[in-house]
Amino acid sequence: MAKPAVSWRLIIGSKKRGIAVLLAAFALAILLFTAAFHTLYPAFEGREVSWAESLLFILETITTVGFGELLPFHSDVTILFTIVLILAGVFMIFLSVPSILEPVLSRIINAPPPTETAREMKGHVVIAGYGPLARALIDSLVISDLGIVVVEADEEVAREVVAHYRSRVSVVWGDYRLARTWDRAWVRHAHSVVVCEDERTAAEIILGVRDLTRGSVIAVVDDLAYDRYLRYAGAEHVLSPKNSTGKILARHAVIRPDVDTIFEAISLDHMKIEEGKTGDGSLKLVKVPVMPGCIAFGKSLGELALYERYGVDLLFLWKAGEFIPSPGKDELLDTSTMLFLLGKAGSVSEVLDREFCVREAGEPTAIIAGYGDVGKAAFQELSGAGVRCTVVDRKAHGVREVVGSAEDEAVLRAAGVEEARFVIVSVNNDSVNIFTTLVARNLNPGAKILARASEPASVEKLYRAGADYVALLPTIGGQVIAGIILSDIVRVLVDLPNGQKVLMRHLTRHAGMPVGELEAKTGVRIVGIEGAGRSLIRPGAGEPVNEGDSVIAVGGSEALKRLLHFL
Repeated sequence: MAKPAVSWRLIIGSKKRGIAVLLAAFALAILLFTAAFHTLYPAFEGREVSWAESLLFILETITTVGFGELLPFHSDVTILFTIVLILAGVFMIFLSVPSILEPVLSRIINAPPPTETAREMKGHVVIAGYGPLARALIDSLVISDLGIVVVEADEEVAREVVAHYRSRVSVVWGDYRLARTWDRAWVRHAHSVVVCEDERTAAEIILGVRDLTRGSVIAVVDDLAYDRYLRYAGAEHVLSPKNSTGKILARHAVIRPDVDTIFEAISLDHMKIEEGKTGDGSLKLVKVPVMPGCIAFGKSLGELALYERYGVDLLFLWKAGEFIPSPGKDELLDTSTMLFLLGKAGSVSEVLDREFCVREAGEPTAIIAGYGDVGKAAFQELSGAGVRCTVVDRKAHGVREVVGSAEDEAVLRAAGVEEARFVIVSVNNDSVNIFTTLVARNLNPGAKILARASEPASVEKLYRAGADYVALLPTIGGQVIAGIILSDIVRVLVDLPNGQKVLMRHLTRHAGMPVGELEAKTGVRIVGIEGAGRSLIRPGAGEPVNEGDSVIAVGGSEALKRLLHFL
């Protein structure tokens, strides 16, 4: 790590010297101009002027105030001198001043990032290394009161964090290898330490902080093959956003009648609700993709009538990359549609079996473009679900595959893309993924295409290219890590656009308060209540929230933060 270029003491000293030089230059110039005017004016205007009058004239000229009783001038020499004086004043103000102050101002504006927090921190989250995933993690943690300290070894990156978050996030610029860096981040009092660096650097960091903190250590890696080494170093959790993304893409391609195998099925039993409660009676929140060939495909929400027929509530809709918080009954379902359903487990299972499962003869097939960490995880997930997968990759991997570029139409045809039910585009290059999606969509208009993206700017392009669902890798990683950190505070069920979330919180105060009053005080929408002997969706405004209940709420970050404080 580079040493700081200049200290604050040096910056302040430089500023004082710059001001002193500037004042001295002004004083000398004014003195010379005053002496010249005092000599020239009597010779050409025919009367004497005092030193005070001469100084007044010079100051009036430089400051552009005016000349008062000394006007009019009668001599061309006096007029010419005045013109020179005016130009000199302009030069001094607009050229000399910036040239003297620029180095000082540059040091102040480009001051080095802080090397310690402004105050002592306790119960906070320390994030080692800043990037897109760390940014997504910070955005997911805003509903809590947990303080956040970003420790960054790169000066420019640390300065970027300071500029982006200002006082919302503390920044410590320092060498990961030095104990004082972690002392200055108050790691010994941390709730969690999240390491977002490459595997080697992560191992060094974990070995360095493990004995300094009692907080949990979470390592984020590209390849889960390093899991056991980092756990041996001292990490409690080792996560791979690529592995999670691959599984998510695969689970968006397959629906089974068993609710607990569906992507993001949330079992609320672990929230200490009624002991011994049957699975069919507990509430489940699931994301349900629409597949070609299912009963729901092509129908409107009004025709499905999920709440009236099954007692299952449609919370919101995701369609072609657009989030629809309040979908109308005329909304048609196609392969780009994702439904968020809340209901009792038995009812949700019935809805999936009757309306969304595809019953076609023959073995379902999938093309997986790219066999890196994301593609490998998707391959394993789909194969386990009974889907016959063919991999397209530039290298041979010893699986059912076609070796070649996923952008090549002939290669995709050889892999069987025209007959495939699913296409998962998971190359580690957004530009390649966009073009592959275009080619696959043109070759098979009816396939369900699921793609990964590494950059937020690529998400909309992938949807326009024909993807039915796009998983943004850094966002998924941040949300998974935030879920672990917040697990003892709140259960985040679903992350939504614009900072909105669906979460579940166990009631600890204000027992008996009606739902309507709770919504009015916090600004959230209560969509479900899980408690002793009852599981409710769409609770009425007068429904009380009793002691031991868990509420499922939807809202923005500030509203959810108020809810957490209130409950």
